[in-house]
Amino acid sequence: LCVHCNLCTKVCPLQNTYTGADAVPDIYALQNHQKAIVSESSSGGMFSLLADWTLAQGGVIYGVSFDEGFQVRHMRADSAEKAAAFRTSKYVQSDPSHIYQTICDDLANGLTVLLTGTPCQIAGLYAFLGGNPENLYTVDLICHGVPSPKFFKKYLEYQNKQTASRVIYFNFRSKDKRGWGTQYLLKTKTKTKTKTLSLDRYGKHFMDGDCYRESCYQCAYANMSRVGDLTVGDFWGIAKSHPSFNSPKGVSSVFVNTEKGQKLFEMMRVLAEVEEATLEEGMVKQHNLVQPSNRPVTRDTFYKSIDELGFIENIKVGFQPKARLKSVLPNKLIQKIKSL
Repeated sequence: LCVHCNLCTKVCPLQNTYTGADAVPDIYALQNHQKAIVSESSSGGMFSLLADWTLAQGGVIYGVSFDEGFQVRHMRADSAEKAAAFRTSKYVQSDPSHIYQTICDDLANGLTVLLTGTPCQIAGLYAFLGGNPENLYTVDLICHGVPSPKFFKKYLEYQNKQTASRVIYFNFRSKDKRGWGTQYLLKTKTKTKTKTLSLDRYGKHFMDGDCYRESCYQCAYANMSRVGDLTVGDFWGIAKSHPSFNSPKGVSSVFVNTEKGQKLFEMMRVLAEVEEATLEEGMVKQHNLVQPSNRPVTRDTFYKSIDELGFIENIKVGFQPKARLKSVLPNKLIQKIKSL
């Protein structure tokens, strides 16, 4: 029960903006040497390198995974098997309940802790801890904004009906069919389904940005003053800026923001293919490193009928000829076109 201590307001990252690094970060393109890990990652496999290093120190990793009911949660991992579930993007607001206190306990016990999350979640941890302990390492993601967990729950219920079964696996950024890109992969016991996100009822509105939290449209962390020791994302545009480094399996962009981040990165780079990049190259298609996502006028009404039957069925996707053409062209041809 609330006792009106106001601590929640004092540590809220939206009420009290945490100011990150002021210096221009060093920027790199990276791909993990372990090709199997790259195939299971959203981009170039940077997270797995960091997770392996943390575990080698006897430490623990906090990242985002689906629970048994496909709710997206921040969880704790003390093994490579558990940390593997944190790979790939989850385009839903995660539930970080209880991890802040658990992280505090792990740090007090002298464990090395790695936290990956959105910038506001990392800023929230710094506020909760009242500082940035030496044994804490943080990685912020280039975040567009997060849709409601209720929207994703309704969407999975819709997919259960469509497949006449129950979803047992979901990956927002699968590379199984078309390599590095934005295709989801869904599995039931008897069926496998994949589709380009922009042609999907959930994915299109995530890409359009009309289903985010209201606070996401005023995000104080959508800029180059990064709060994490490292910032990690997809290196979009690598085919044009560094064609010899481009890979259909994916390339990570890594922004080194702090001295701790530099220490981490120097240990990672010997385990990966690495190429230095400019700020301009690293910013390609990364609008949220400049400003928050724009709030479309359709956000006013998007969630109004979420509790009604047929909410997902009534969502429009549209014809989108460019996206549909791209979804049927061979991936090698698309990569060739991008390099030109």
